[in-house]
Amino acid sequence: MEYSFKSPLVVGYKGEIGSFILQGLLRIMPKASNIWCYDINETEKERKERIKKSDIIFLCVPMQDTMKWLYKYTYLLKGKIVVEQCSLKSFIYEDKKSFISPKKNFDMYSIHILFRPSATPNKQDRKVALIQKRYGGYSFDWYKRLDLYIKKITDSEIVWFKDYKEHDQAMAVQQSLVHRILITLGKVISEGYYTHTYIGSKVIELRDRILKGDPTLYHLIQKNKHLSKVLREFKKELSDFDKPLTKRKIK
Repeated sequence: MEYSFKSPLVVGYKGEIGSFILQGLLRIMPKASNIWCYDINETEKERKERIKKSDIIFLCVPMQDTMKWLYKYTYLLKGKIVVEQCSLKSFIYEDKKSFISPKKNFDMYSIHILFRPSATPNKQDRKVALIQKRYGGYSFDWYKRLDLYIKKITDSEIVWFKDYKEHDQAMAVQQSLVHRILITLGKVISEGYYTHTYIGSKVIELRDRILKGDPTLYHLIQKNKHLSKVLREFKKELSDFDKPLTKRKIK
């Protein structure tokens, strides 16, 4: 069974992710007037009114503001679904104040859009991560009631993670390590050279793409608690690189 919502709300609709989700809702909703949204220009009264009128909320505030928003408006969220889309999940699910518990008055759904919409034009490159198991023990079947809805809005491939730990462990490689290597390698390639190989140019291109993003977000991505282990593994692989390339396996 697929969920059907009458009054979605996008919090932070002027941002990269918020505007992307808003466009998706405009595409699938029968009437634009049923879609609510707010950003920095709305008054507190307007924000509260729109939260009350919504049945599902797409929370697209900066990652560092996510918990502040949830704490602030918990009393208005009874019976609603909140879809958070942070790049890391541990800081939410391991919150010391135990805000997320089976006793809370709303349901939270965790997704992660694994691409920057404005810089990823090809549909085949677009994937959205969903977390199977929530804090509180909700089952995979519960989540599958929403996956088609998310798929329609984002027009992307759905990728499932077993739980938030598996997601953050993967992001330690796919985000934290990859960003760190590309930025460092791009700096080395750029210094003292006037021409680049094709691959070197692609490294520079990817480096620049990262540097054009939100610096606060990328700084927080480097705070992934699983990164230290990944860095040790990477350093070991780098130290063993003298092994003949013919004996190396490409996965």
